[in-house]
Amino acid sequence: MRLTLFALLVVVFLPTSVLAQAENPEPGDSLQAAEVDSTATPDSMQTTAEETIPDSTVLAEEVEETPQEEVRGGFFSDFAKFFREGGFAMWAILLFFFVGIVICIERVMFLFGTASVKPEAFMARIADLIRKGSIEGAIAETTRQKAPLSRIIEAALRNYRGTERDIQNAVDEMALAELPRVNARIGYLAMLANVSTMVGLLGTIFGLIAAFAAVAAADPEQKSIMLANGISMAMNTTAFGLVSAIPMLIIHSILTSRADKLVDQIDRYSVMVMNMLAASRKGD
Repeated sequence: MRLTLFALLVVVFLPTSVLAQAENPEPGDSLQAAEVDSTATPDSMQTTAEETIPDSTVLAEEVEETPQEEVRGGFFSDFAKFFREGGFAMWAILLFFFVGIVICIERVMFLFGTASVKPEAFMARIADLIRKGSIEGAIAETTRQKAPLSRIIEAALRNYRGTERDIQNAVDEMALAELPRVNARIGYLAMLANVSTMVGLLGTIFGLIAAFAAVAAADPEQKSIMLANGISMAMNTTAFGLVSAIPMLIIHSILTSRADKLVDQIDRYSVMVMNMLAASRKGD
């Protein structure tokens, strides 16, 4: 029985002790190993050194072969480099682009904000008030809006007691004042887009001239640098001119379509109001 227990203890604890010794060697073992290492022959030390040298060489080669990630700047640094390589023409294109942005913002706010009114609902309220004979109520309704359509209809309503000719003259006079507000500065967008493209092409020409001059007369050491600068100037100015022109042309088309729609609404509903006023006076 005792032998059996002893055998079990040996079987259970022997592997554990072996593993513990392997993981945590005793000081005596380490000292013994150090003595063995110290008694090693020079030949064995030389062999060990020779075996470790290729490993370090391989590691060095792996480090050299490992591609290092190129440190790149952000968008603004890349754009600054792109802008700087484009030369003087980039400043002119940038100026035209900023002017176009200001015009686009102002026109969008006016055409889709101030001048925007739901004509069907608005005219339904005006027609209902005219049928009821409440011209003052209709005028009050128009004064709540700042759109060109409401101001033209207000002019017609304020001349209700005049002749048809008087109402027509009042509508025409107010239309001459309001319609230019609808179409104001939209044509500048097309002009700025065309000029930006032309300035970009002009910068391209100057860049190509610089590149050809570098090929013809520059020193061999400076030829590649001057050639690269000339090509960069040519390509960058063309690209920036198109980047500036394309959005302005798109927004110009959108704003032109919106302005034409507002003008058509003014023509249609101003005539409608004059006919309603004429029918109301005949009924009186």
